[in-house]
Amino acid sequence: MRSYKIAALGAVAVLGSLATSSHAAIIDFTTLQLNGGFASATATTLRLNNGSNLLNPLNPNSNAGEASSAFISTAFSTSSTFSTSFTFSLTNSGYDPQGDGITFLIQNDPAGASALGGGGGGVGANGLAKNIGVGFQSWDNNHVGIFTDGSITGTPDHNFNLGDQNDLVDVTIGYSGGILSYSAFNHVTGLSINDSQAFDLTSLGSSAYIGFTGGTGLSYSIQDVTKWDLTVTPNGAAVPEPETWALMLAGFGGLGAILRRRRAALAAA
Repeated sequence: MRSYKIAALGAVAVLGSLATSSHAAIIDFTTLQLNGGFASATATTLRLNNGSNLLNPLNPNSNAGEASSAFISTAFSTSSTFSTSFTFSLTNSGYDPQGDGITFLIQNDPAGASALGGGGGGVGANGLAKNIGVGFQSWDNNHVGIFTDGSITGTPDHNFNLGDQNDLVDVTIGYSGGILSYSAFNHVTGLSINDSQAFDLTSLGSSAYIGFTGGTGLSYSIQDVTKWDLTVTPNGAAVPEPETWALMLAGFGGLGAILRRRRAALAAA
């Protein structure tokens, strides 16, 4: 089966077309549902947090923190398989080490595409229901891992050295055969990591939302996501090859010619 890439296609249109076939699409971030008040988007860049130092009015020496999320507003069937890739960056905006990281999240929280968890070490995901994600935590965590049910603070500790420097990370995530897997490469540190975990997506419900979360606390950073490519394949769906389409069209044309000859022969009889 071959997937066909459609550049800058709206996210809602993408998932609407996925009901019957497999497509690859570069997501236009302006089509996402943005939550939390700190997220912003252009067609090519999702900014989860803007790196501002928000002072807590009850404690001027602390940061109130930011939490943001962004999801495709149309849910996809959890019986599907998918593959996705994106690049994210953490950029220092005045505090070292940077906080607090981002997640890629698949969720079926009651709030739907408007779901938003806690900030700080919760990275915008803690407290959300029915989800699985890959969390990239900076500050003093500096690790990456798969988490479920919004419990990112309990993520297995796979060291990845995030936040001690500006980071630029390429990520690939896939789900197939009941296995969620990921790989990541940090262009700044040269570190790479990969892992997988068995999980039944249908345990979240018949459908779920795909997107990102981010958070800051006492420490903060500018958190950007770019180059989000997503392919969702409904269970059992197949997309004919271009060659197959050509043969089918040729066959229909030949059948039409035969029917026309038969009608002409009957008319002459």
